[in-house]
Amino acid sequence: MLEPKTEIRMVGHILEKGVIFKLERALRDMDVEVMHVEVSFAALKAGIEEKMPSFMRFYLVGPEEERKKALEIVKRVAENTGCRIDHIAERT
Repeated sequence: MLEPKTEIRMVGHILEKGVIFKLERALRDMDVEVMHVEVSFAALKAGIEEKMPSFMRFYLVGPEEERKKALEIVKRVAENTGCRIDHIAERT
């Protein structure tokens, strides 16, 4: 069975700003799972030194209402870390 999910792509200094850890803490008590997380950057030194942004792609999986609430939290984490969300899509 395919689960409905929300695909999100975020751009910014993902590793340097600890975005992954902030998301985990912010979503810990919600009935939603962050799955298939991919972080990529063009070059290791440039990414670590904040000369080039990195990209993170992941899915929120869970009930629709919980995903909507989680998406608002993801947006806040992005804003608070100077990142931006450049893609949001519903998938099945």
